[in-house]
Amino acid sequence: MKKSFKIFFALFILLTCSIPAIAQSTKEIDFTADRMKYDREYKGGAQRLIGNVVFKHEGSTITCDSAYKFSNNTLEAYDHIVIRKGDSLTITGNTLKYDGNTKQAVLEGNVVCVEKDMTLTSNVLTFDVSKSIASYYGGGTIVSKNNTLTSKNGYYYSTTKDVAFRYNVKLVNPEYIMVGDTLKYNTLTKTTHFVGPTTITSKKNVLYCERGWYNTLSEKSHLNKNASIVSENSTLTADSIYYDRKAGYGRAMSNVAIKDTAQHIVIEGDLGQHYEVTGISIVSGRALFTQIMKDDSLLLSADTLHIFQKKNDKLKNEKARDTTILKAYHHVRIFKKDLQGVCDSLTYYSADSVMTMYKSPLAWSAETQLMAEEIKIYKGAKSIKNFELLRNALVISKVDSLKFNQIKGKDIKGYFINDTIHNIDVVGSAQALYYMKNDKKKLIGLNKTDCSSMHVYFNKGDVKRVVFKTKPESTLFPIKEVNPEEQHLKGFAWHDRKRPKSKAELLRH
Repeated sequence: MKKSFKIFFALFILLTCSIPAIAQSTKEIDFTADRMKYDREYKGGAQRLIGNVVFKHEGSTITCDSAYKFSNNTLEAYDHIVIRKGDSLTITGNTLKYDGNTKQAVLEGNVVCVEKDMTLTSNVLTFDVSKSIASYYGGGTIVSKNNTLTSKNGYYYSTTKDVAFRYNVKLVNPEYIMVGDTLKYNTLTKTTHFVGPTTITSKKNVLYCERGWYNTLSEKSHLNKNASIVSENSTLTADSIYYDRKAGYGRAMSNVAIKDTAQHIVIEGDLGQHYEVTGISIVSGRALFTQIMKDDSLLLSADTLHIFQKKNDKLKNEKARDTTILKAYHHVRIFKKDLQGVCDSLTYYSADSVMTMYKSPLAWSAETQLMAEEIKIYKGAKSIKNFELLRNALVISKVDSLKFNQIKGKDIKGYFINDTIHNIDVVGSAQALYYMKNDKKKLIGLNKTDCSSMHVYFNKGDVKRVVFKTKPESTLFPIKEVNPEEQHLKGFAWHDRKRPKSKAELLRH
């Protein structure tokens, strides 16, 4: 019992001695007024202060017309309330309840919080005097120079000059409007950080993301998670987008997709850059260009794609579209149901729908291969219309695994009907080497002809009719007497292994 008593006594002394220490941590509110009296009937008794009332507590000064001061270190204040802390923060309102123990002030009625060029207004505002944090939960507005921010909930941290907003957040600037769910805004750096779905709308475009930041001074932004920039006729999406509105420069990274609704074009890649002043976009890393057509789409892949948007300078009442110029560099591969191709570099002009292939270009249509130093392809609304093979042109059509029809010339122009080659015109040093069939489609011989020019007509890949010009020289070899050395024209090469046979193969080097 004695030992238990000693322990109890020690605990009693420890607890009783600690009570004054706790009490001393709460500083009593100092006050002055023109008139003072004690009101026994108001909430169990309180000091009634009237005229030029001043409270001082935790480095803050509170002034008002009248107030009640309670013995538990709390107060109620009325009319012309002003809270001042430091040399820049001022809060005004109609009524105030302040707890000196928790350092929490609650202001109601026409509340205005001002610090330098930032003004916060709300009907009800809570202010933590010790931490200099102002908060509201029933709607509020913050105005900072040209920016006006409204939200349901808001928090202002005077020490760091940060403002946090939650629910129905809207920032209005003369140049744009920002709407989101959660925003954090720094009044010094003028930078907004956003979490959750956020939209920034301007005359130029609409920015969207679910995480990122935007600087209202520099107009630079970094958009993450489902990021997109939507302009009048185009949409850019990516995992991450950096955008400098003043410089007109954007950089998109990972899963980049640019959609041009006017030109019916989609461009994809790992990295995209856009320069608004010049209208140039650069896409690299698994770059893929898609021209959407009515019945089919033309797909093109390359190491790097350069896209130039040229605006129409003609009058608005003239029927002229904007022009897209595409330049593709290295490992270019093309796929369309009726046409496939490979080359080192390529240009495409949407105005006249002409695609030009450079440096060892190859193209295929059905069982026909096209070769030349340069290949031009003319696209229609639904399919390929015609093509041009310039310099050392060679058309090879597969008969079977060992036999090929071949037509050669300086230049060749071909025409498509129903997605297959219907006829070709050969100009200069024309040569033809093709297999002839009887009515039963059986091979009967190999024809070899040389002349200045010729017209060749096809039927489902087979040579149907040939028209020679300027003294043609022809030799017909019976099928059983065909010498293997006579089966190929000079320059013949069948490159079927290089031919992309699906969209998946476009990105395979």
